[in-house]
Amino acid sequence: MNKKVLKNGVKVSVIIPARNEEEYIEQCIESIKKQDFDDYEIIVVDNGSTDNTTLKAESLGAKVIYEPIAGLPRAREKGRKEAKGELLVYIDADTIIPSYYLSAIVNIFDKRPEIAASSNPFAFYDGNSIISMMGKFYFKIHKVLHKLSIIKAVFGGNFVVRKEIIEKIGGFDTSIEFYGEDANISKRILKEGKIAYMDNLYSMTSARRYNKEGMIRTSITYLANYVSMKYFNRVFRSPSPSFRYAMVAFLVVFASLTYVFAYPNPNPKVMFLGKVIDRINSTDKVVALTFDDGPNGKYTEEVLNILDREGIKATFFLVGKNVEAYPGITKQIMQRGHIIGNHSYTHPWKLPFETKQSILNEVHKTENSIYNIDSVHTTLFRPPHGIRSPWMLNVLKNEGYEVITWDDMTIDYTKVKSASIANTIIKKVRPGSIIVLHDGLNLNHKVSRENTVEALDIIIKELKKENYKFVTLQGITNF
Repeated sequence: MNKKVLKNGVKVSVIIPARNEEEYIEQCIESIKKQDFDDYEIIVVDNGSTDNTTLKAESLGAKVIYEPIAGLPRAREKGRKEAKGELLVYIDADTIIPSYYLSAIVNIFDKRPEIAASSNPFAFYDGNSIISMMGKFYFKIHKVLHKLSIIKAVFGGNFVVRKEIIEKIGGFDTSIEFYGEDANISKRILKEGKIAYMDNLYSMTSARRYNKEGMIRTSITYLANYVSMKYFNRVFRSPSPSFRYAMVAFLVVFASLTYVFAYPNPNPKVMFLGKVIDRINSTDKVVALTFDDGPNGKYTEEVLNILDREGIKATFFLVGKNVEAYPGITKQIMQRGHIIGNHSYTHPWKLPFETKQSILNEVHKTENSIYNIDSVHTTLFRPPHGIRSPWMLNVLKNEGYEVITWDDMTIDYTKVKSASIANTIIKKVRPGSIIVLHDGLNLNHKVSRENTVEALDIIIKELKKENYKFVTLQGITNF
């Protein structure tokens, strides 16, 4: 990474509030010292420890400062005042960050000046199986709620904020002791900029609070304080048993509906929302290669060249605005005998929840963009991100579209190595599989898809060895 050194010599200040954390602080600091980015400082804010927390922190090279009055926001605020970095990274003392954490957050903040703060999910390294499972499920739901703009917030134990932003909003509210402090700071940050959710950047942390107080009780207390702080600007005290029971019922219903209606399941077969085609109805060793989010400049051209070389025809689900950006490449896709599908005009997350007219606008504008290239009509539609609703599917049905999902996909649209992409696809493939790869990424024309291109070469060669035949989705209902 090209380092951007500031006048004061550091790009990032990692601030760790700590009170009696001698059991955890060493692994936390060691994870910071293993970063592949080195323009940082480590500040441990001792918030009244009576053990050896400060001695351990100092022995590991961290700068230790003191805030004797108990209260997490007080410790965060003390760290802010001492920090020299442009970006302030707040992590709990029991957190372990991956070696690429700082470079990843610096990269996104440098590229996107509109981002004021960011947060990312975490996994538990000492939770039981139930707590770990509930944690994973929560972050899946949170990803959807963030994309739909229902929840925009940072996680208190794991977030990044621009120093200029936190100073502009007056720092942390030190009248809050613990619960509600992350909701409070999120609410004020959002007045100055966006909060990004880096869903592919995982940290590890302890589940000790959930182990001690119970997963349900702790989660409900967090949620109640988020709602109370966001809408009433006050801390919500410990909920009564009757309130907790009501919240459990609400959460179960809400999470279930969110998961079924909105979460882009890696194997999206839910049919009671409306009919979709997730695989080819065949026991023969046939598979369909499909590509989403293109066309995308040279990467789509490289995909086409590989397909030509291997004598394979595929199905491309094109985004209307990208078609208009690359009309020549779109025409190449058509002229080389590949099948075209509609993937909406702007690739919006909220499409399934829009009005009928908004859905039709996205569909028709893409239809027109495609038709204007080479007079081609398509009757295949893939929902952006796989998200769908009964009314959207009904609109598409009335327009004569077959809705295509998949049964074999991996996250090749992130920084995953080509071998990993290929191995995941090959491992999941079976007769009739519809494979999804991405030659683009939404409307981003600067993103590299080199790993996907390399993975495609591996996938084709391996599946040919296994005697698979490659087909398109033309007339798929006739299989």
